[in-house]
Amino acid sequence: MLTTLWLLSVGSVLAMTFALMGRDSFNATVNRVNLERARWRALGCARRAQAAIDEGLGITENAQAAAAAWRAVYMAIDASPLLSDCDIAIEAAGSRLDLNGASDESIARLASAVYGVERGDSMSDAFGDWRDSDDVTRPLGAERAWYAAQRRAPPSNGPLADARELAFVRGFEDFAAFDSLVTTEPGRVSLATARATVLQSIPGISMELADRIVERRTAAPIMDLADMLPLVSSASAGELLARFADASRLTTPDPDAWILTARASAGLTPVAAQLEWRLVREGRQVRVIRLRSPM
Repeated sequence: MLTTLWLLSVGSVLAMTFALMGRDSFNATVNRVNLERARWRALGCARRAQAAIDEGLGITENAQAAAAAWRAVYMAIDASPLLSDCDIAIEAAGSRLDLNGASDESIARLASAVYGVERGDSMSDAFGDWRDSDDVTRPLGAERAWYAAQRRAPPSNGPLADARELAFVRGFEDFAAFDSLVTTEPGRVSLATARATVLQSIPGISMELADRIVERRTAAPIMDLADMLPLVSSASAGELLARFADASRLTTPDPDAWILTARASAGLTPVAAQLEWRLVREGRQVRVIRLRSPM
């Protein structure tokens, strides 16, 4: 009798084990299917967004009107009935400062705009040491754990792969203060979309001029920085004139590109997917020049 009970107990345990294994395998399969569905939904929304932008550019009458439509592609997306059920976000390249392309001076100016001039230079030096480091032991501790959580191999030196890496640089630990100001997305600073703090990172653009650009562009696009000279004090005008070549080279009236992000989910227990496109304008159409799918 005891042997029989023991065998029945063992059989029950084995049956339960195999049942749980089967359920886990089934759930994993369902999650993979739902992830694939979510990816296709995100792709469908991204394609519809591209079509809406193309339509907005296509109905323009001339090159000037096409440029104006490009500066405000978010309006075409907001107005499109094709996207009512989509989770779409779009941001102009150059709305934030590219950490990898920025000079030490621009980093110092940005830090000064956030924390004050007395901290700008030291923070810029720390960032320069970080970006150009040849220390193969970098990163360590919490930084390495962060990379592990992101499922990415940590770099030993060179460009930042993610703007959030800035939080590991001495002086930039409070990344929340810079989260909306920096990126690793290449692009000249956009006069049409960058906030005043980002504009101040450009040599020659004072706080007064940056504020005036943000105010002025709501009425008309800033096509030439020289047009702003009569609208600011002599001190700000002189600062811009002294660095006009640099300021013109590092800024653009029209965004170099737009970064489109589409998100979607599928399943009773939602599985989410996201894709990111870099869009550039070619005449009255847009072209996808980079596709990134973090999920």
